[in-house]
Amino acid sequence: TPLRRVSQGSLFALSRSGAYPDAPHGLGFLEPAMSEFVDETEALQTNMEGMKNLSDALGTFNESFASWLYVMNMNALTTDWPQ
Repeated sequence: TPLRRVSQGSLFALSRSGAYPDAPHGLGFLEPAMSEFVDETEALQTNMEGMKNLSDALGTFNESFASWLYVMNMNALTTDWPQ
């Protein structure tokens, strides 16, 4: 989903709109914006945890693959290959 930028103008428009007529006067219009912000922050945290898990898995694979390449190189150096 695309990121939605909450700008000063959009908050001003939200405070003047009739979308939330029962909202308290003053800063009451911030409640819907803050709940959306919390939802997006939770989604960001979930995505970052997924990226960390992917990074850990790739690190484990890289170590294993490098070990295998090292063993293959040592095998090539120690094996007497018939010409």
